[in-house]
Amino acid sequence: MGNRNTPIIVNRAWGGGFFLDRPRRPAGTVGAPAVLNPSELGMSAQALLSVMQARYRPEFRATFDAEPSLELAARALASYVRTIVDGDSPFDRYAAGDGSALSKSAQRGLKLFQGNAGCGQCHAGPNLTDEDFHNTGVAWPTGTVTDEGRAGVSHCDADRGAFKTPTLREVSRTAPYMHGGSLGTLDEVIEFYDGGGQRNPGLDARIRPLHLSGSKKRDLLAFLRSLAGRIRDRD
Repeated sequence: MGNRNTPIIVNRAWGGGFFLDRPRRPAGTVGAPAVLNPSELGMSAQALLSVMQARYRPEFRATFDAEPSLELAARALASYVRTIVDGDSPFDRYAAGDGSALSKSAQRGLKLFQGNAGCGQCHAGPNLTDEDFHNTGVAWPTGTVTDEGRAGVSHCDADRGAFKTPTLREVSRTAPYMHGGSLGTLDEVIEFYDGGGQRNPGLDARIRPLHLSGSKKRDLLAFLRSLAGRIRDRD
């Protein structure tokens, strides 16, 4: 789940990788590449430096005792990203012991998520991501790959159409879904996985048809909606 169109950048201080189909980078280097990448913000190095020199030179001198540079811009942006923290969702409160924080439907959805539906195999841990790359078939909508995904970086056939597992935190607020925004609602996402993704030669072995009943799909949706919490930054 997740997408490039409406990214959710929360709790990245505890993340192990960045970008859906890019190499892992330390948090201190994630900022400037995103600003300069033509597929992201698309600024030129000179334009970025010009903005920093015109508007933020005093701040760079006060913070780093140096003139603005691309390296320091990356450090500054990464420092800010580390402050964006998401929590206090109904799920968080339930996990902390408040049994009333989740509806009965969401509780059943949580059991499905962690059990028979298998979602928790990849959407694992407090950040609901294993920080790894998987082929769910979303890049093969008609049986032919339309996006190389991780293979565009690794040059490994096994990575064709594989994308990084995004966090599910705030997922009900970040439509559309999948790496290119091909699915517009969480109901569509649930249907996609219920059908076993899209078959292709490299489909992750954990993706399989689920054949969930309508009531179970509604329970799973209720749980996903419980992952919306409170985002804080610059604390």
